Amino acid sequence: MKRDIIRQVRFNKEENKILKEKAGLCCLTDSALIRLLILGYKPKPKPEKEFYIALRNISAIGNSINQIAAKANALGFIDVPRLYKELENLERLKDDLYKKYIAPDKDKDKWQ
Repeated sequence: MKRDIIRQVRFNKEENKILKEKAGLCCLTDSALIRLLILGYKPKPKPEKEFYIALRNISAIGNSINQIAAKANALGFIDVPRLYKELENLERLKDDLYKKYIAPDKDKDKWQ
């Protein structure tokens, strides 16, 4: 998206410090944070390191299950539909973690 409109905003030292801190917590630039806020989103702070470790582990498990499913399907000795259902559950969990820890929430303030 092309952003060719420049808006100049003035802050005092305290306001600027708060903006920088809040943007930093979310790993966003000042401009990105302001854009999210005016579009009605509540950015979330960057999750702790453990979250990313858990997400990588979930992805690894998903890849393993996928490999098992492919092999089981070829050999025909496992309940493939059930295995795929578990894969879907795993993907849903992964999406839920993303929504909880990373995706910004839509702000439901009445002035929006």
